[in-house]
Amino acid sequence: MERGNGMDDRKNDKNNAEELLDRPVQLALRLDSPLRGDVNNDRALMAYSLFGLSKDKVESLPTYDDGKVKIEVRAPRDVGVATIWDKSVLIYAVSLLREKMAEGKMGPEVGKLHFTTSDLQRIVGKTAGGSAYDKIEGALERLQGTQIKTNLETGGEGETGAFSWISDYKLLYRRGKKDGERQVRGLTLVLSNWVVRAALGNNLLTYSEDYFALKPIEKRLYEIARAHLGHGNAFWMALEPLRKRVGSDNDLRKFKNALGPVLQADRIPGYGVRIVEAAEYKEIMTARGASIARVLNADLPVVFWRKDRGEPSSWIDVPKVEYDEVV
Repeated sequence: MERGNGMDDRKNDKNNAEELLDRPVQLALRLDSPLRGDVNNDRALMAYSLFGLSKDKVESLPTYDDGKVKIEVRAPRDVGVATIWDKSVLIYAVSLLREKMAEGKMGPEVGKLHFTTSDLQRIVGKTAGGSAYDKIEGALERLQGTQIKTNLETGGEGETGAFSWISDYKLLYRRGKKDGERQVRGLTLVLSNWVVRAALGNNLLTYSEDYFALKPIEKRLYEIARAHLGHGNAFWMALEPLRKRVGSDNDLRKFKNALGPVLQADRIPGYGVRIVEAAEYKEIMTARGASIARVLNADLPVVFWRKDRGEPSSWIDVPKVEYDEVV
């Protein structure tokens, strides 16, 4: 069985290489794909929202500031900020770079990667509608055009000023014989120094293979759970800080309503999540001697736990996450 899988892998590798190297102009490229190991990302890029949750073109995201971490994200009006769908390309690139480092294949241009679109799509999946060329080019344009200002550090280092996710990109394509449409064959991109430090640092976490099939809010809930649950079983976060961490620009009432069906669907791989409603919150706090006349939505606890260890008996007995804690 293992021998058969190995043969399939080698065959796929050959097909991927032939896809990109089938024209003389491309013969000088040495492919960094296929990705063989885990899909992973820097923990800070999981814990905080730096990408838009909608495909609508917006110039900026709400500024995040919890008193310790500050994040500002903006982009030209005609480009729009990078979205959580575009983030999938970045996650794939970070994973490839990390794999190159582990295999001792780092070249002089550390953040430069060459890979096939077929391998990218194998990992992150395909999206319906529009040509593959236009979708990938749009993602790369937004990743390059988005400007981020933050005091978040990667690889033990920080920097002032603004940076983009990628500093350069090129798409390789050929024309379809019948319709003349551009068909993506592969791409080259250069990750920014901030992202390179993240990829080569010691703060990376793996992703579930089911992550890319999740909806935007589900993705953010998964990433938040993954970032904060280290060795512990559960934690809780108040609803308003969670809204900001998710990156929702809805008001709190709409955000809470939107969470309802997401939590009921229970599709977040490996983690359970629920909102502690006002009646339960008041009952527990009153039993502990607190005098509560009114419970605000902003204060409602949202509990995260590992499904393999079971839901905690009470949210009050698990750690609270306010900033960058790992429990």
